[in-house]
Amino acid sequence: MTNLATAAKTFLIPLAASVALYAAAAPFASNANAQAATTLKAPIYGVTLDDLSNINAIITSLTKLPYKPTVRVVFDPGTTAAEYYPALVKLHTVANVMGEIMDSYYFPTDINTYTARTKELVYGLNGTVDVWEIANEINGEWLRQNPDGSNTTVNAEEAAIGQMVAAANSIVKGVGGKTAITLYYNDDSKGNNCWEKPQDYWKTWPTTFLPAAVRQGANYAFFSYYPYQDCPGLSPSWGADFSALESIFPNAKVGFGEIGTSSTGAPTSVQTNLMKTYYPMVNANRDPKFVGGFFWWYYAEEMVPYTKAYWTLLDQTIAPLKVPQ
Repeated sequence: MTNLATAAKTFLIPLAASVALYAAAAPFASNANAQAATTLKAPIYGVTLDDLSNINAIITSLTKLPYKPTVRVVFDPGTTAAEYYPALVKLHTVANVMGEIMDSYYFPTDINTYTARTKELVYGLNGTVDVWEIANEINGEWLRQNPDGSNTTVNAEEAAIGQMVAAANSIVKGVGGKTAITLYYNDDSKGNNCWEKPQDYWKTWPTTFLPAAVRQGANYAFFSYYPYQDCPGLSPSWGADFSALESIFPNAKVGFGEIGTSSTGAPTSVQTNLMKTYYPMVNANRDPKFVGGFFWWYYAEEMVPYTKAYWTLLDQTIAPLKVPQ
């Protein structure tokens, strides 16, 4: 999620008995056959969980949705795989799981930190995650130490970020896992943009800063899209934009890795319009590589328990749409 939404970055998981359960049930696996990843059926009806503290109510709400969802779990810095494991086991029984290794707002400045974190999560959560999001909003200027630095500084910092993603890619692919890369949609290619520097442009960032092996090996390539306040004034041509994304990541399925607003306080009309506009794209978009996704950011806050109005809106929005297959 973008740097405008720090208030949403709370992720509390009860620790009671989790370490013991983890030790008994979560093998540390680094061999090529370790990841029994599920192939996600399309279309993907995704939601984001940035808080698992109410896990039983989350499970209930997910099971009541019309189709089996894919949940994107945000792993916060300062936590351990052991803390997440019991909840991930439960989630994986009712949903597919995409693990966001590190939200863009918390992206580190050194490769050792990102490599260590990726190894801990990928090895420690073996068998509970189907896709690893190894790069979240990776072209956002807020990932840099110097968002408005000189071209030399910006290029050096972006190159370092690309190397971190490459390292994470090697770890995930090394255990037979699937990868997803999410770009922040910040330019409509019509003269409207919200990037800080030209290097941040989603069309050129990957080809400039990601190794070819990472781009060619990506299983999913997604857009993060926050048109309300975060990046307003754009006029996307999604058909052309997804075609461009497919040319950058030639072996990937494409879609949205994140949509939403930077605050739960955004007008109801805005949030309703986003959900009712984007989830139904799975019926309207004829691109065979388009799988949907969407991953509404505030599922835990706005749709749990399932009696909340936004849960009903999501339920009614996706019920008449394509059946995943």
